Amino acid sequence: MITVDGGKISFIEKHLFDPKIEVFEGIIERYKNYQVELFLHVVSDPSCRYEKGPGSARIPEGLAKLSAKERFLSLLKNRRLNANSKGFYANKVKDKFNSPQEIKSVSFAHCKQEEVQLHFQARNSEYGLIFYHDFLQSLGMIPVRYVNEENEESIRRLVFNEPFALEAYGKSYDMRWEKEWRVNKDVPFDSSDVAFIIVPDSEYSEFVSLLVNEDLEYLVLPSSVFIDPLKFFQMAHCMEHHSWRQIRIFGDWKVDFEMFPQFTEEEVEIFLERCGLHIECLAKAEIQDVYERRYIARFMNFASRLDPVFLNKTSFKELALVHANSGEPYQTHRDLMMHCYTARFEVQSARIDLY
Repeated sequence: MITVDGGKISFIEKHLFDPKIEVFEGIIERYKNYQVELFLHVVSDPSCRYEKGPGSARIPEGLAKLSAKERFLSLLKNRRLNANSKGFYANKVKDKFNSPQEIKSVSFAHCKQEEVQLHFQARNSEYGLIFYHDFLQSLGMIPVRYVNEENEESIRRLVFNEPFALEAYGKSYDMRWEKEWRVNKDVPFDSSDVAFIIVPDSEYSEFVSLLVNEDLEYLVLPSSVFIDPLKFFQMAHCMEHHSWRQIRIFGDWKVDFEMFPQFTEEEVEIFLERCGLHIECLAKAEIQDVYERRYIARFMNFASRLDPVFLNKTSFKELALVHANSGEPYQTHRDLMMHCYTARFEVQSARIDLY
């Protein structure tokens, strides 16, 4: 998806030029070591440790009384993240109710798929937004720097240029694990700047309906895609942009999802032994699909406006391969679902009523 090198965020395009996957084993080969990285903004709940601790005095009164869900809904409608004071200087200003703009910012976490749940736990919330990296980069987003790790000259330069990016850590407060980046201003955004939003699994259908009713164009993913691959597998067929009605197993046999009973503990153990890696790949492919779909579409639109003579002299001549591989995550989702439900049927066959 993306990589960070020397403060520069780039889209990783290599897989788009790899040979197209032709056999099922190729899916596992491509995805087993695939690394999901993204920029996340989690909406905090007032009960989280941050708002109970060092950030308690910096939360606006009106916001402090709202739950994470209420804040999230307001954010989706208003499409604006408001900068607030944070960092090394936040508790050093004379008037805490009138902090200088130089130390106000909006935060985003650069995290891997398996790290997202740590942010959910820290914020006591599973409501979040995944923004496209190029949008955030265009706003001047930079990584946080820690005074503990800088020399005097470097700190002086940061104070003159980027005081909002300065932080400190100690024995009682160390947030380096967040891999935080900041933007030194409010962040207004459009839905097209957001790759997808994250909500608790139990509220997925509610949010899909709400977005339709409010005419809000966000793509929704359940939090289990980051937290629990098995739970995600069991609800993936209900997702709006897949909307499976039946699943094909053993090649050509179509069956209803409702025929499968809830897993027993013993069945879970057997199923995970057979398909644990497959459902991990399923979750990765889902995230990749929704993140890359619009991003690659923008690239293809750009490439379509270039002179064909130029295209044929460069790697752009392989656009047909790029187009084919851009649809691979969606096809991977389909193939993995069929494989895993075939295995699930075999594991649960004694408890499935076929009549």
